[in-house]
Amino acid sequence: MLNEYKIIRFSKVNIFLAFVKLVLLALVLQLCILYIPELVGLAKETSNSEQEIDFRIRVVANSNTAADQLEKEQLVEGLKPYFLQVANAQSEGDEQFELLKQQIEEEIKVNYPQLSTQITFGDNLFPPKRQNANFYPQNVYQSIVVKIGDGRGDNWWCNIFPSVCEPEKEKEEEKEEPVTFFIWEWVKGFFD
Repeated sequence: MLNEYKIIRFSKVNIFLAFVKLVLLALVLQLCILYIPELVGLAKETSNSEQEIDFRIRVVANSNTAADQLEKEQLVEGLKPYFLQVANAQSEGDEQFELLKQQIEEEIKVNYPQLSTQITFGDNLFPPKRQNANFYPQNVYQSIVVKIGDGRGDNWWCNIFPSVCEPEKEKEEEKEEPVTFFIWEWVKGFFD
């Protein structure tokens, strides 16, 4: 003998709610289709923009002790005007960087004679770095690196205040395209 099954009849409210869920699901899928390629493109732009950075500055403390990190902070504050000159020097060539390196060396000799520093100009290895949503891989960049003492300290200063270590480039104003929804455009197509 067959079991009796209860037949469930849906009311109009339940049917309407199911239709609303279907429409919301379609909208979510549409948003995913629109924005996932944009996010992938943004990730590719980020990796490409890393290659556009022509020059960097890095100050490495002697060690991670509080005293050494404080010395590094003071040195960075004193060298900040020179760091800002880097953005202007990028268009003028290597001679300007050599002059900038000499100015930094002179500033350190005059104002920080107690610090044993080593300044290198040229291609230097930079460790991997995460800044906001961007990840910069470990790579060799043209840069000025100021090492204090042994240079075994973490570069936390540049992670907290990246504008001090890397010049900010002016962002061109980009026109944003209006967001369109496939379903809405499709429905509007029937009335055009």
